[in-house]
Amino acid sequence: MTPSAFSFQPSALVLALDTATDRPTLALGTPGDPGANAVILHRHDLSGEIDRVARSLFASRGVAPSALAGVLVADGPGSFTGLRIGIAFAKGLARALAVPLLAAPSLLGAARAVSGGGVVVADYGALRGDVYRAIYRFDAGGVTVLASPRLVPGASAPAVEGAFVTATDADASAAALLGLLGLPGGPGALPDPALWEPSYGRPAEAEARRLARNGPA
Repeated sequence: MTPSAFSFQPSALVLALDTATDRPTLALGTPGDPGANAVILHRHDLSGEIDRVARSLFASRGVAPSALAGVLVADGPGSFTGLRIGIAFAKGLARALAVPLLAAPSLLGAARAVSGGGVVVADYGALRGDVYRAIYRFDAGGVTVLASPRLVPGASAPAVEGAFVTATDADASAAALLGLLGLPGGPGALPDPALWEPSYGRPAEAEARRLARNGPA
């Protein structure tokens, strides 16, 4: 399911979530003022903390959830459990408030966070010596995807001609996702959030073990 292009007014209030990495974050802001990240320090606390942190963000701005114009979530690749929890919360909130649910790769947010223009290679550790990688070019016309997010075995060197900068999962955040709003090629609205699933990048460990034992279903 491909998100469709969507843009908010500069004053629109959006809740963003990036739970694809070991450092889950939420941010509540506008396209022009992303605000600060609220960090959930331990990923294993995510399911119990995500609602509390979201409520704290609304309270800090003195607004109710009904003030939201939309919800923006990182769609992977990354932590299987983290993505499932964050996206389930985002889907439920967007549905309850009848607002658009938007998605963008966490790798794109990280790339935007370090880019002053030009090419960015975004690499996340994917365990087993592999990386999740995407390559983007930022210019006055927006962002162009040079290589879509994918699992790269063996952390091989990126095939990029010319100069580039590198982003890692340390650069990923919900506020970085908010910084993509309004950027041509940035986040898109999901036409049917209920049917949408993120790009996990690889199966969960339990699923990988099952496949190794039994093969595909």
